[in-house]
Amino acid sequence: MNGSASTEDEHAPSRLGMDLMPEILADELTRRPYAQLMKLNAVLLGLALERLRPPRTPDGRLVRLAEAALTVLHGAGQMAAAAPGFVEPFNVVRVCEGLAELDLGDRWSVAPMIPRVEAADEPWSPSAAVDAITGDTAPLTRDGVVAVLGLHRLSAAEEAVRAAPPGAEVTAVVVTGAPAELFPLARLVVADLGTCLRPVFPRAAWPRLRLVYDESGELAAAAGVTDAGDGTETAVRVRAGRIVLRADGFGACHAAASHTPASGPG
Repeated sequence: MNGSASTEDEHAPSRLGMDLMPEILADELTRRPYAQLMKLNAVLLGLALERLRPPRTPDGRLVRLAEAALTVLHGAGQMAAAAPGFVEPFNVVRVCEGLAELDLGDRWSVAPMIPRVEAADEPWSPSAAVDAITGDTAPLTRDGVVAVLGLHRLSAAEEAVRAAPPGAEVTAVVVTGAPAELFPLARLVVADLGTCLRPVFPRAAWPRLRLVYDESGELAAAAGVTDAGDGTETAVRVRAGRIVLRADGFGACHAAASHTPASGPG
């Protein structure tokens, strides 16, 4: 029985996190992507919380609250692995409940960034893809915004979600200059949040953001990105199966999402 318990502990999520963290800290290649992946997780969790309990002000957001909750949970997991028996799970739950009552002064504001923006009239017929958050097919051909984001720019996806009009689909296509090393990390970190979101939040509260891994580069190329890397931020506005606008550089997600396409084809 002791052998079985020991085996279970070795494969527990907290143990996995303790084993993973030294690998991340040891290499600059992984530290910055990991930080952005955690920011993305906070955005996803914050958006879900906002659907359950809308902020008190129109520009309010709950992403800082989500960041605090993730900090507590990850810290508790690390401590549970390093000092078995020290962490009382019910205390952690109470702490997270208390966070919900805090006013962290979290307001949404757009940074003064001016990306390159150009009108377009190009066909858009990408291959089918799977949403990493829900496991469902990602509706890439619907009207909305498709953002091609490198692993250093993942948090910019929030700008597209907040600026897009109601009903518009928002998809983040993840790319990297080191796919063999970094896509497994991305899958692991995002999947960790997804396993919590899906059973805890009703489907109506899931964030309005699709996440797709573009390991082949096919989706990025379809959006006009031929040299995708970790610093990539390019967003296109899709309407009626065509790309009608392309934005590139910091602020591209907000620019593409806030653009109002002209009437008529293209």
